[in-house]
Amino acid sequence: MNSYVKLEEVTALGDFILTSYTRDFDAIKSRFATMNNDFKDAFIAKLDFVKHLESSLMLTESQKGITASLYAEANQLNKELNYLSVYFEEAALNTAIVSGLKNDLLNGNIEGAILKIEGVKQFIGAHQSELVAQGMAADFADTLEAHRASLEDKNRIQNEMMDSRKQLTNKNVGHYEELKRMIKKIMRNGKLVFKGTVTQDEYTGLKLVQRMRAAKRNKEEGDGAV
Repeated sequence: MNSYVKLEEVTALGDFILTSYTRDFDAIKSRFATMNNDFKDAFIAKLDFVKHLESSLMLTESQKGITASLYAEANQLNKELNYLSVYFEEAALNTAIVSGLKNDLLNGNIEGAILKIEGVKQFIGAHQSELVAQGMAADFADTLEAHRASLEDKNRIQNEMMDSRKQLTNKNVGHYEELKRMIKKIMRNGKLVFKGTVTQDEYTGLKLVQRMRAAKRNKEEGDGAV
């Protein structure tokens, strides 16, 4: 098992190999004494343990909502700034400050956008009458401040979530590595036992991963069907 297996795919691969290993247990054990019931029980226990870890790493629905809300608001503000750009242009003001903010919002650079909002607010304050004459709402600076505060709050929550997930993953990377070593052992020995047969493919890394990913795609397509 090489680098083509992603960390989030390890348990799915473990499930695939467990099916074959359970079916072929006696044949493999007859050639490899250490591949006994103790090893099998330890493998199942480790697979279940890592699955439990992953369940704690999954985003909750409320966390997903924060992320979606953050980028939806960034997109909404970006659209509102299209009007502001025109007001700047019609008032013969340099639109670069608005363009810079729009680029950060478009590229998901929320921290950069939060900083640039303050500069845009100050510029609007210095040219309020000219911009209002072009159609800008008189309280647009207040609208920008409300967006800034909201984006800052949502971005902080999202960063806290990401940091927490990263810490959990780093803390438990040893369990992933141990599970991967057990999977590799089963694949190596199973491939040797069934060399030259159709069953060999079920223990061959790349082919097994391809089957696993195909099954995942089929499931996702099935779940999305009306």
